[in-house]
Amino acid sequence: MLSLTGFTPQEFEAFVPTFEYHWNEYYSRFTLKGKPRQRISYNRRSSQLPLIRDKLLFILSYLKNNPLQEYHGATYGMTQPQCNEWVHRLSDMLLKSLKTLEELPDRNHLRVKYLTRQCSDILLDGTERPVERPRDPDRQKSRYSGKKTHSVKNDLLCTPDKRILWLSKTCEGHVHDKKIMDAQPLTLPTGITLWQDTGFLGHPPENVNVKMPAKKPKGKELTDVQKEGNRKISSFRILVEHAIGGVKKCRIVKDRFRCRKFGFDDLVMLIACGLHNFRVTMSLCLKHI
Repeated sequence: MLSLTGFTPQEFEAFVPTFEYHWNEYYSRFTLKGKPRQRISYNRRSSQLPLIRDKLLFILSYLKNNPLQEYHGATYGMTQPQCNEWVHRLSDMLLKSLKTLEELPDRNHLRVKYLTRQCSDILLDGTERPVERPRDPDRQKSRYSGKKTHSVKNDLLCTPDKRILWLSKTCEGHVHDKKIMDAQPLTLPTGITLWQDTGFLGHPPENVNVKMPAKKPKGKELTDVQKEGNRKISSFRILVEHAIGGVKKCRIVKDRFRCRKFGFDDLVMLIACGLHNFRVTMSLCLKHI
């Protein structure tokens, strides 16, 4: 179950009731294609995904393993267009479920001060995701990251317990991490410690204690004191790398992204962060039992 969906059986069963509520609420009013329903709906046994657990397994395994839709559809006895329709419909149900459970990271940079008011430390980092090479020359140029690949980027904030609090909008691969933050300036509580890497050099929010590794001067070497300070900072900043690794358990945000539907690259990143937060919440709950 963990390899197939990214959830343990306990996490899967804990997620089912909320997912079932949002699916029933939607399906009682609309058809799968999104048209208003003209008569009472019934769950048909002839459906490719007759049970709510079948639907949840379908969408979680798609996000976790990032298969071709032809292959994923054949696994469930459906064509690629049917698989595509189910993927986008169930992705919306998954997003609503995570929002109900309050596991989604916030997208509004103006609310960060409210979200981090009880934190003493907060970690900032950026992550890059490969995408298919666009056909349009202008999009090729904007998505070229300079690392021999085309990509999209996000910045995020997480707490020391690896919970992601804030996720930036998805930007083109050529945009630098600091420029993403400049476009969405954060307002943090006074006195909080912000841990960031040298990619955010020149990004010091007001009244915040910034912890950042010392950058090696050109043609010179760092002192032993600076090297020791860098080791201490890196040993704490590794927590945000672990959080990003938890998000990228969903291979759809780790492997090359193939879907061309507008906005879906941003949606799957938001869902992957929410699924990671749900796993963090479940692990904390199990520790207190």
